[in-house]
Amino acid sequence: MYEKRRLNDFPFFETVQEILSHYSCPSTCPAICCKIADINLDENDMQILRQASKYKADKIKSCNEYGELHYKMYPPCPFLEFDKCSVYEWRPTMCRMFPFNICNMPDALLLFPCDMGVSIFEDYVEYSENILKQPVPAKTIDAFEQSHCSFDIKLNKGLPIPMLIIKIDELISLKNI
Repeated sequence: MYEKRRLNDFPFFETVQEILSHYSCPSTCPAICCKIADINLDENDMQILRQASKYKADKIKSCNEYGELHYKMYPPCPFLEFDKCSVYEWRPTMCRMFPFNICNMPDALLLFPCDMGVSIFEDYVEYSENILKQPVPAKTIDAFEQSHCSFDIKLNKGLPIPMLIIKIDELISLKNI
């Protein structure tokens, strides 16, 4: 019988968690991720959020897409209070991955160009060039820097924010930093 795998069951989830254990959002972070993005949840995420705050969890919509039931939080996140997550210890799986996001390529993830994403990217470039001796193409560096520099403008205008695609096998080496 086919059993749907949860996001945190995938091997890359552990890699992402190891990488993120070395980073945190800066104190000046305006919680943009919680204000602009839909957040998909599975049943386990919903159960945890219901325990944290049933009242706020009741604002989350159930969705049936492609014959699969899941849940979706629309921005702004109902758990956001004064630009801080009020359920940080119980936050959903997608939130635990940020600034990484799921990509339509099975062997890659997206990196969001927020301040923490920039810190991760800078370490990724340094590690690739100095340790692995595999320089990151200048066009990739320029594209990510442009995305970060134009982040606020695009956000305020409601324009798409380009994210960097990083291969999961490259992330595995990054967790050794």
